[in-house]
Amino acid sequence: MNSLRVLKRELSSMRNNSFEMLIFFVTGRCNAKCHHCFYWENLGPTHVGLSLEKIEKVAHSMPNFGTLLLSGGEPTLRSDLPEIIKIFRRNNNIRNVSVPTNGLLPERIADLAERIAQIDPEMYVTFNLSIDGFSELHDQIRGVPGNYDSAMKTLRKINELEQDYPNLRTYVNSVICADNLEEIVPFANFVREERLADAHYFEIIRGDPPEVRLKAVPPEKLSYIYESVTPIQEYYLSRDAKRRRQGLMAAWRYISDVGNLLNKYRHQWRIHSYDTQWDFTCMAGESIGVIDYNGQTRICELREDNVNLADFDYDFSKAWDSVTLRREATIAKTHTCDCTHTCFINTSMRQDFSARFWDAPWLFFKYKIGKIWKDEFTIDSYYPHQEPEGITN
Repeated sequence: MNSLRVLKRELSSMRNNSFEMLIFFVTGRCNAKCHHCFYWENLGPTHVGLSLEKIEKVAHSMPNFGTLLLSGGEPTLRSDLPEIIKIFRRNNNIRNVSVPTNGLLPERIADLAERIAQIDPEMYVTFNLSIDGFSELHDQIRGVPGNYDSAMKTLRKINELEQDYPNLRTYVNSVICADNLEEIVPFANFVREERLADAHYFEIIRGDPPEVRLKAVPPEKLSYIYESVTPIQEYYLSRDAKRRRQGLMAAWRYISDVGNLLNKYRHQWRIHSYDTQWDFTCMAGESIGVIDYNGQTRICELREDNVNLADFDYDFSKAWDSVTLRREATIAKTHTCDCTHTCFINTSMRQDFSARFWDAPWLFFKYKIGKIWKDEFTIDSYYPHQEPEGITN
């Protein structure tokens, strides 16, 4: 009976491809100079973002959805960030809010985190601190002296706030690039041993950064990093599953989360190494979408064709149903632009029955018996007669 209840709950979460996540670039201003930034060409000191009045129009014209990811630029440069979130909570009943930040302004960010956590105790709030390694290396990658110290101070301040706000979580996000290949695993161990975060995520560099050389991550090195950090992430996922669920549901959540993590890594590794395709349909333009700081609306951060909300009087539904974005959504389903973007991989996997109920538990099983890395993350895993670019005998 419990098994049927778990299955029914999981199936009900696959809501006929309904809208699930909005990535909203609330500003194009930034106080860092990250060498691996995919959004750097859109940044500028005058790119302040949409007004609250316009955001109210956008939210009012949107359906209810689960997750709001506020991005930039540096989103915490907007002092009205809590007001933006209130608009979406009131209009769209969002359940999860994610705020990535470089952590350069500890007091300001901690104040914003507390104000946001106070909006509704039923709304989960995560602050994602972007930290790519230890002090000297991190400051070099991010282009700001002292960034590491400020980010660590911010991390600890938000950790302290969690004692008063159970709905608040602190995550660390590290971008894997050519400069931190030797340091990212020791840094991951440090974050766990010091109990600095509720979770730690690792994203392979994407897009067209200002320093293209940073994309030169050898496939075998990426595989080693994934193998090394997975037990660390398993620790966080197991703890989260026990906190949010009980009994059989907690066990399934743990197996599912670890399996989905491995499936995400498998696809990211394959695309980075071989430029292959996903095993499931991309849901960009259906379950997930993007609004830029200037109102441009796209199905994906990495797609260029867009419409501007101003042309639709900031009516999101009309913009979303436009010929341009419906064409873009169709293109996404053809696998011609499958990418390594975590948000789009995860959202698309959640809507795919096979990925969710076969691949995830199967990959979890292979992980537990020690076969996954040899079977899924080696040069001959998919193309035994072809070597990825940059690999020589």
